[in-house]
Amino acid sequence: MRVHRRTILYVAVAAAFSIITTACGSLAATNTDSSSSITNQDGRLPVTESQPIVGTGGELIPIASDNVSAAGYDAAAQVMTVVFYSGAVYEYAPVESDLWQAFLAAQPHPWSAVGKPGLVDAGVPYRRIQ
Repeated sequence: MRVHRRTILYVAVAAAFSIITTACGSLAATNTDSSSSITNQDGRLPVTESQPIVGTGGELIPIASDNVSAAGYDAAAQVMTVVFYSGAVYEYAPVESDLWQAFLAAQPHPWSAVGKPGLVDAGVPYRRIQ
């Protein structure tokens, strides 16, 4: 049985993405605003609503795709970075968090399903950074 390098790469990227999304999901479930120093009578912090973590803080994560190797999203700046297997790196802004989440959910075809129509065809400003 002959295994191609691209198949091995795809499996490795998919596994890494699974680990990252599982870790991020755990963080999102426990992230609360603990900036308050006021405690209840029993010494516990008051209950606050948790804020989900959206994006990667600009860090690149592996993407399972035929043409996109990695991507990242900075929710505060609304900047999405896309790294293609060709070596080209683009930044798109402003990008709503919904588009980033749809991009991740569209794997293994995030560029053709979401990226090109939601970024390029929609006219989102971009710059090539590499």
